Amino acid sequence: MLFGGRYACRAHIGSGGAGDVYEVEDTRTGVVRALKLLYETRFSVNVVRQRFFDEARMMAKMEHPGVVPVYDVAMHRDRPFFVMEFAKLGTVQSWAGTTNEPLNPLSVGRMVLQILDGLAYAHDWRIVHRDVKPDNILIVEEGRFKLADFGVAKYDNDARVDLTSTGDHLGTLGFMAPEQRIDPRNATALSDIYGMGAVLFTTLSLVPQPPTELYRMEITPESHPLIPDKFAEIIRRATSARPSDRYRSAREMREAVQWAAVTVES
Repeated sequence: MLFGGRYACRAHIGSGGAGDVYEVEDTRTGVVRALKLLYETRFSVNVVRQRFFDEARMMAKMEHPGVVPVYDVAMHRDRPFFVMEFAKLGTVQSWAGTTNEPLNPLSVGRMVLQILDGLAYAHDWRIVHRDVKPDNILIVEEGRFKLADFGVAKYDNDARVDLTSTGDHLGTLGFMAPEQRIDPRNATALSDIYGMGAVLFTTLSLVPQPPTELYRMEITPESHPLIPDKFAEIIRRATSARPSDRYRSAREMREAVQWAAVTVES
C-alpha cells in the first residue's frame, strides 16, 4: 500500500481512538516514519475529523525535543493522514510491560524530565494534553523520549474552540485527574501534572494501570518497595485530589524530579 502516493506501508503498528498507525517508508527520502490514518468510519463524524486535523496542524507547529514532530499532512483515498517521527523502541508502556525486572529509577527519572520539558512547552502554547500516559510516550531511541498523541488536547487560545461536550469521556481512567473525570472541559495544565504523577507511579511500581483514585493511596516503602521515598513524595503531590495542592507547573515538577534523581543516585 502506498499512502498519498509517497509513503510505502511496512507494518501496522497499532490503533488509537481516531485512527490506525503504520510504519512507513518515505519513497522520496528512504526515511522510515510513522503514519496516522483516520478511520474511514470516523471521517464522517465532524467532531472527530476536526480533532484529527487540529492535532496534525498543532503538532506540525510544535518544535521541541520532548514532543513528537509531524512532517507532513495529506490525504489517502479521501481520508486524512499525517506523518510523524518513528519510535524505534516503541512506547514507555511496552518498555515497562516487557521487563521482568524493576526499572531503574534514574532511567525513569530521565524519561519524566524529558516529558515534563515537552509538557511545559505545550503549556506555554496554552495546550492541555488531557491524555498523558505511558502509551503516549514514545521511545525514539535509547534514552530519548517524546510525548505524542494530542488527539484529545484542549487548546486554550483563539486558534481553536474546544470541541468537547458535556458527557464526553476523553482521557484514560487512572491517569485522569478528578476534575477532568467530572467534565473534560475542566482540564488544565495541572490535570497533565496529575497524569505525569500517575506515569511515574506506574513505571516505577510496574503496575500497568494505576487505581482510579490514586490520590487516596498510601505509598510507603512497605506497600511499594520499588518506589524510592523521594519519588513517592513527588507522586503524592502531583496526584493530589485538589489541583491547588499539586505542583504549580510542569517546570516546578521537573525541578522536584531532578532533585529526587540526584538523591537516588547519591
